[in-house]
Formats: sequence, C-alpha cells, structure tokens
Amino acid sequence: MKPTVLVILCAAFALSGCTSAEPEPADEAVVMAPDEPIAGKSIGAWTEEWWRWTFGVPAAQNPELVLDQDCGIGQDGSVFFVPAYDGAKTYRRTCVIPKGKPVLVPLWVIINDHPCPDPTFEPAAGQSLEDFLRQGAIDYNDMVTGLEVTLDGASVDVHAHRHTTGLFEFQAEQSLVGALPDPCLNGMSQSGVGDGYWLALTLSEGPHEVRVTGVDPSKEAFDHTYVLSTAP
Repeated sequence: MKPTVLVILCAAFALSGCTSAEPEPADEAVVMAPDEPIAGKSIGAWTEEWWRWTFGVPAAQNPELVLDQDCGIGQDGSVFFVPAYDGAKTYRRTCVIPKGKPVLVPLWVIINDHPCPDPTFEPAAGQSLEDFLRQGAIDYNDMVTGLEVTLDGASVDVHAHRHTTGLFEFQAEQSLVGALPDPCLNGMSQSGVGDGYWLALTLSEGPHEVRVTGVDPSKEAFDHTYVLSTAP
C-alpha cells in the first residue's frame, strides 16, 4: 500500500535475564537497549507481532479505532502491546499493564503492505517486493520532523530506537477493511514491511507517562500521550 500511518507510544518490557549497567530504582520505568532481546526475539521481530495483533482485533473493539477500549484486548503473549490510535492528531490514552510483563510501545510507526488496488503500486523491474516496501516505508518516515519523546518528563533519544522489519505476512480482520486508513487491506493474507520508532520498557507500578510530539509528513503537528500503570 501507500504507507499507513499508525502513531503509537511507549512501551514497557520487564524480562528475566535482561541486564543494565546499574540497578535501577524500583519506582522508575527503564528503557531497554534497542538490540536487547525479549523472550528470545529481537524488538524488530516483536514489532511484526504487534502489527499482526493490531490487524487481528475486530473494528468495533479495536483500540486503533476506539480510544477508550481496553489496551489488553486479545493479548495473552509474553510482551504487552500498547496500541496506537488513529482517530486524532492529539490524544491521551491510559493502559493497565500486567505486573512484570514487558511492554512494547510504538512511538511513530507505519506499515507498507501489498498488494493494493492501485495497479501501479508494484516493484520496479529487478526490484524485490521486500526492497520496494522497505524503501517506501523508510522514505515516508524520513519526512517526519521534530520528533521528540519523553518518559516521565525525561527526554529519550528516539532515533536510537528505530526498527525496520523484513518482509512478513499478516491477515487483517475483515471488519477492518475500509475502517482503517489503509486502502490495501483486503482481509486476506498479505505481505508487509514495518518501519518506525518503538520503545521497550520495564515498568514499576507507576503511573508512567510517555509523550510523543512532532510534525508528520503531511506537515501536521501531533501530540500523543500514553499513561502506563501496572496491575496490582
């Protein structure tokens, strides 16, 4: 497709075996290193699972479309996915995270998927589908300007947390076709490449606040806040 924008914010990952240079105070949220594996997978691999989860929730209950929907709908995996919201440029979302579970939050992310109704949306001669979709996703996100992220008021070097996937397969739930702003979704098996900025965090009880601001490729400002707390 032409890239679909899903702005998403902050993540928290808590994992046995994860290490940091120094012990962190118990009341802090900790940003994991971008190359640190989580439950045996890279963060990039977890972003693919995040897209599959997002596209698997029916439209009426999908947090991408319903701001006050429970963030945990349809989740029972090793990592908690903080959902995006596609209904406004400015929003505030609250999520309750299972205690001790790693969390993944996309800050600004897109997926470029195929096939699409547009017959011209195809790789050039000799170009692989993966390269075609990857380049489109990266070029689109490179047009985002002024991207800034804070975690509990402290600045995060967001550009150290960019992840681009390889080519992966997904299938959108049929009710999402026409509901999400992705003209390529067709409810059948499709290929995609994701690109964007993600945080993996470990969380104390909280609440913790992740705020993401910037200017999108259409030159419109966005301001997204995620309030993350752990379940008692």
